Amino acid sequence: MARHGTDRTVGAADAAARRAEASDGPTAASTDAVDEALKTRTMDEAPVGITIADATEPDMPLVYANAAFERITGYPPSYAVGRNCRFLQGEATRERPVEQMRTAIERGGATTVEIRNYRRDGELFWNEVTIAPLYDESGAVVNYVGFQQDVTRRKRAERAAEQRAARIERERAAQRRLLQRLHGVVTDVTEAVTRSTSRTDLEREVVDRIDRTYAGAWIGRYDPRAEEIVIEAAEGSTGGEDAGRRVPLACGPTEEADGNGDRSGVGNENRNAGGSDDQEADGRVAAAVSGAMTDRFVRTESIDDSSGSGVTEVAAIPIHYGDATYGAVGVYTHTDGGFATNERAVLTAVGRAFATGVNAIETRRTFHDREGVELRFGIGDHPLTAVAAAAGCPLHYRGTVGDRDRPSMLFEASADGSGVDPDALRAAGGELATVHSVLAETADATILELSVDDDRLRRLFEEHGAELEAMTVESDRARIAVAAGREALAQSLVEAVTEAFDRTELLGYRRHTDRGRTRAEFVAAVTDDLTDRQHAALVRAVAAGYFEWPRAVDGDELAGSMGVCRSTFHQHLRAAERKLVAAFVGSEESDPLADPEIPN
Repeated sequence: MARHGTDRTVGAADAAARRAEASDGPTAASTDAVDEALKTRTMDEAPVGITIADATEPDMPLVYANAAFERITGYPPSYAVGRNCRFLQGEATRERPVEQMRTAIERGGATTVEIRNYRRDGELFWNEVTIAPLYDESGAVVNYVGFQQDVTRRKRAERAAEQRAARIERERAAQRRLLQRLHGVVTDVTEAVTRSTSRTDLEREVVDRIDRTYAGAWIGRYDPRAEEIVIEAAEGSTGGEDAGRRVPLACGPTEEADGNGDRSGVGNENRNAGGSDDQEADGRVAAAVSGAMTDRFVRTESIDDSSGSGVTEVAAIPIHYGDATYGAVGVYTHTDGGFATNERAVLTAVGRAFATGVNAIETRRTFHDREGVELRFGIGDHPLTAVAAAAGCPLHYRGTVGDRDRPSMLFEASADGSGVDPDALRAAGGELATVHSVLAETADATILELSVDDDRLRRLFEEHGAELEAMTVESDRARIAVAAGREALAQSLVEAVTEAFDRTELLGYRRHTDRGRTRAEFVAAVTDDLTDRQHAALVRAVAAGYFEWPRAVDGDELAGSMGVCRSTFHQHLRAAERKLVAAFVGSEESDPLADPEIPN
């Protein structure tokens, strides 16, 4: 049957060639050497699937199928011949390409379609099918030849390209919506930052500007003692988060409820005593704020708003400047898509702009009003406690010098009349500190200069604008007094020191306002006027008792500790003395922070 179909096909092809020749159209060329067997072999071994259907039969059964057809579909010619090609179709086959082929056959024409077919094992594939009529000598259609190619990989690549294009278009549309929603917000907040003269005014301005674009907003300040955000101002739909409310940190909506059905921190006296819906919303807000404060990036949480205001999601914006944490902003939206990823980045920038404004306001206030915070820490695992233990006596801070490759400090080692062993002091550093020199060795006290290898505490003080004022180090703990210029930085410093050292206790926290010139400011002004060598010579001379009589140390010893000759040391010292006396004589201000005592 297959051979009979081939003979008929060849005859029809010859008839078509004669018709094309008569009409001056393209024809196929052949020679006597190309016999029927070669033509048949060519069709059998063609790289594309080839089928021939009998157009004279009612259901147009196949009369021929080549080997490539079997490779593509899995059906051998023995199965295909005698059946209509529709056995390749199935549930996923769409009607449109089928109808297109049906219409071409009815009109006696050719067509090409891409159709979803099924292989013998049930696997779907994309089949590019081209069908064309074959005529007999009278011009009647007697056969239809079909060519099949598996184009699944190409279709998948096209589909991936279409999906990528659609995704890009969705992203572009989201970007356009984002620009529409955020138009003017950053500009308005920046303008408020430059115009506001107080933090309270700035908070109200920022909340008002954000509320114009979103469903609502609130802004709160960070309370490090209670680990909460205290809301200062709110506008619009905020799900009940109004001024005076507190948002606890380190709390999320997925935490297990306690025995009273309340979530951690949600059921305090500042919260509504409402039902579980209110508690769930509060928990999600707390989770967003906690995550934002931890990550220092906007965190969002979906909200099932029971108040009917229509808010669907909250974005918590952290407010921080450097290592100082000022608070957070809560922004609410009722948009179905919530907050876009790029939108969160813009909101984070808004929070940073606000933090910059708060820092500028506090800087101006500190400069004019001399406000500040005195902090006193007890640190049990400070590296110098091991030095004090090895030295066998307490160490009292007497100043810092900066003429070495790293900062070094001077300490007075006092043994309370029992004597100080200089050799023990020199060996006390070990792996935790480097002892550079031991000066003014006496029976009651000795000055040693050392550098702490673990400089975490010094770096924290520098990052938070805090100044070391006093330190007493014993074998079990170091008691330290520092002064911070702004409360926000002081609060952040407490948190940073607590995280850096396991055994930390806050011994004192006192706000103060002093319109006079502080000791620290006077010292800073004089220090700025001194060179490093002049400052180092002066501090060493004072700490080692060089100005006492009889002198506890001579110029040669001090010069040796600095690595210079005696005449050079005296030049630095005399220059420092002239600048110090000139600054003192020209000042009538008192010294309100003179040597604060460290509490026991």
